[in-house]
Amino acid sequence: MAAIATWLFFMLFWNMIVNLVAAVLLPIRYGLLEEVLARTNLTLALSRISPNTLFVEAAIVLLNPTIRSLGLILPTEMQGALLGAPLPLGQSIALMWPHFTGLTAATILIFALTYVLFQRQEVRS
Repeated sequence: MAAIATWLFFMLFWNMIVNLVAAVLLPIRYGLLEEVLARTNLTLALSRISPNTLFVEAAIVLLNPTIRSLGLILPTEMQGALLGAPLPLGQSIALMWPHFTGLTAATILIFALTYVLFQRQEVRS
């Protein structure tokens, strides 16, 4: 039940919490590009704590090879890129590798933590 509750929390409520925290930590006062970029980067960083976001972004990169970045891309960064040209499989995997590593590390960490907690419990018949 706890696993389902955690999954529902990250699936339904995490994006609302991330947007609220980003608005409180980095309010946009003057509408400058630097403010918008800082808030967007903070929102992306906080949303990537969620395993749901990590999985969705990794799946999108592998299933749609025309995606070149998972963050905000400025027009000056797209100079010389062929729009619509798919990335090779190696570059797509390199783009999603941090997401895969994060998901794997979180799984191992949570399993190890629950295993240690289980072993510390005293079970008597």
